[in-house]
Amino acid sequence: MKEQLEFELSQVQQQALKRALLLLDGIKCKYAVVDPLGNKHGSLEIKEPTKRTTNTEFVFGERSKYARQFLKDMPIGGVVEVPKGPYELHMVQSIGTSVSQKMWGIGSVTTTVNRDKNCVEFLRLQ
Repeated sequence: MKEQLEFELSQVQQQALKRALLLLDGIKCKYAVVDPLGNKHGSLEIKEPTKRTTNTEFVFGERSKYARQFLKDMPIGGVVEVPKGPYELHMVQSIGTSVSQKMWGIGSVTTTVNRDKNCVEFLRLQ
């Protein structure tokens, strides 16, 4: 962490930090502490937070809408084949599972990829 702030620790803050680090060392903790000046203390590695990326290839909600049109009227025990369409088969499986969980709950469907028919089969369990 190379983030430097325009800030100085007062003597009491420096003393408190030293005590905290001594305490952690004394009880044999592994830790990583970054003080307000950006200095790292301890032996643990600090990873920078990763920024979540979104799929910009498809418009928001487009994939869910695609899967929902096939699954919305599915009865318990019913089987529906969702064609690949403009998506990859694994994506159709993931999207369909997500949509079904939102509609009927977790564990409500089981799926399989049918490469012969180029579709994903959904079986509604509950």
